[in-house]
Amino acid sequence: MKKQNLVKQEIRNIEQRCKRTAHLLFFNFYFLVLILFTACQQKNKKEVIGTETEKTYTCSMHPQIIENHPGTCPICKMDLVLRHQDEVKMEVDASLINLIQPTNETIISNIKTFKVTEQNFGDSLMLNGKVTYNTNNLKTMSSRVGGRVEKLYVKYNFQKVSKGQKIMEIYSPELAAAQQELLYLLAKGDVELLANAKTKLRLLGVEETQINQIIKSKKVNYHIPVYSNSSGYIMDTALSTENDNNSKSMQTENTAITLKEGAYINTGDVIFKVFNDTQLWGEFYVNPNEAVSIKKNQLINITSSDKKITAKIDLIQPYYNEGQNYSVLRVYLNNANQAFKIGEILTGKISFASQKGLWIPNSAVYRLGNRNIVFIKQKNVLKAKEVEFSANSDSNYLISKGLKLNDEIAENASYLIDTESFIKIN
Repeated sequence: MKKQNLVKQEIRNIEQRCKRTAHLLFFNFYFLVLILFTACQQKNKKEVIGTETEKTYTCSMHPQIIENHPGTCPICKMDLVLRHQDEVKMEVDASLINLIQPTNETIISNIKTFKVTEQNFGDSLMLNGKVTYNTNNLKTMSSRVGGRVEKLYVKYNFQKVSKGQKIMEIYSPELAAAQQELLYLLAKGDVELLANAKTKLRLLGVEETQINQIIKSKKVNYHIPVYSNSSGYIMDTALSTENDNNSKSMQTENTAITLKEGAYINTGDVIFKVFNDTQLWGEFYVNPNEAVSIKKNQLINITSSDKKITAKIDLIQPYYNEGQNYSVLRVYLNNANQAFKIGEILTGKISFASQKGLWIPNSAVYRLGNRNIVFIKQKNVLKAKEVEFSANSDSNYLISKGLKLNDEIAENASYLIDTESFIKIN
């Protein structure tokens, strides 16, 4: 019995030793895991601290400024930005290819577009113009003798005069001598020489009625009247020369005549010019791109304040003035009944026959110098393309080159352009 108790006691001792050993092993394992976890935490903290200390900051405008902490640039006072330590790489896939195109070649926009279609279109062109002088009806008044202007009866340029109206009176020693010769021969009774003396006075510009008056009064007339040789509007030589130098438009201001009483004139001097107003010009102004579709002898319907007529275009003349290109359309206006007045405003309407083709609105075309640009849509990107047109109207262009049926183009080309843009056309 005693022996059995000793065995049991020994077994209990062994079990207690095993439990103590297990507790000791568990404690050691727990302690070892705790040490390893703490060590890893310290290592990560050191790496983070090391990474932070390696960060540098720079100025985007002045890259020579480098700091190891955030702040402002000492030069421009802009905030410093984090500087990349390694080269940053960016991969571009096909979805971004349109974004990296040159900005002067392509435009990304959701502007309204339309497809080019073939259609019949006939339109009319409205033009503004005015009544002006027909320079082909210009008559000159020249001095047949030299002398001094004693009296002047016209005061302003473009003053209305009639044929036979007294313009001025002159004193001429040559005319006085010719009159004295006529009276001397009249007293002598030499008929043949008297006829020659009358002819001489006629060649010097003296009217037949004036010669008869001299013979009747038997006195020398020292103030010989000068009469207009045509009806119309009178102007002096100074303004006439200015109009010749600036022939694109006739000046019609009622300025004072430069010739004054007391002035001397020489034989052969052009004193005045007279425009006959029985036939006038109607001049209309048109853009060069619109003039290409207008032909000579084409009919134009003209409307003024109270008149409506139809005339043929006689001349299409291009002009360049003060950096502007334009063309002048000229028509002849019959003014025998004095219906038109110089400077009167006219409105012209030219009708065009219907044409079939690729018509697009004017707003879809951007004029770049002497080239015409549209923006064609290609895979959600608008690209500039040059086009040519064969006809146009107030609102549409007939495209002859550069576009084809069902091409999709921007409805408003000017909307896609800013004032500093330079379009590159492929």
